[in-house]
Amino acid sequence: MKKKIYLIDIKGANTANINNSLKNNFDIQSIKNPLEIEDKKPNIVLPGNGSFGYYVSFLKENNWKLKLKEIINGEECGKLLCICSGFQALGFKSEESIGFEGLGLIDYNFHSLNNYFKSPLIINIGRKSIYQSVEGLKLQDLKFAKYINIKDLMNPYFVHGFAAKLKTNYTKGIKKYCYLFNKVNEHKLLSGIISNNLCATQFHPELSGILWKEFMIRFFS
Repeated sequence: MKKKIYLIDIKGANTANINNSLKNNFDIQSIKNPLEIEDKKPNIVLPGNGSFGYYVSFLKENNWKLKLKEIINGEECGKLLCICSGFQALGFKSEESIGFEGLGLIDYNFHSLNNYFKSPLIINIGRKSIYQSVEGLKLQDLKFAKYINIKDLMNPYFVHGFAAKLKTNYTKGIKKYCYLFNKVNEHKLLSGIISNNLCATQFHPELSGILWKEFMIRFFS
């Protein structure tokens, strides 16, 4: 019997690509509310795309914060994959939607690439090089990633117009997470926060080829 993955069905989010990427390996069930979860240790996906304001409003209206917090902070409470908008929704604020507050589960705010970071890019799109922060875990330290060639993962596919700056002082002393970043206009921008139970990425692993597909499969297995 295939393991279940609960794909949160948010209007405008790119659920189709996640479904196509993982449907052969998992039983993917679309849900809107955590009350629909049947497993004690659920595998959950927050898909990419969708505006920050609408995304966080949906999550709050459907009472997702406590369940997501439980998985992020727990040891054996399930696994959570957050992609692009799903990743940003975990933070505090985004310039994309002034006046809306995120879930506040990661200590980051997201800003316009073009205005805040003075980048000529309005949207950062395409395959980009990413790097591991010297602080925190390394991908190869994670249980599920031990047998993956990490070097081949470091050029994933991005499409986003808002980003957070990597906080080096925030990562110091934190050994639970691997922090990934890419560089735009000499700024180190947060690309991902990954642990054995959280995979939150600014890029799209479901659009980044066979090796990132394998990474997702191993993460949830």
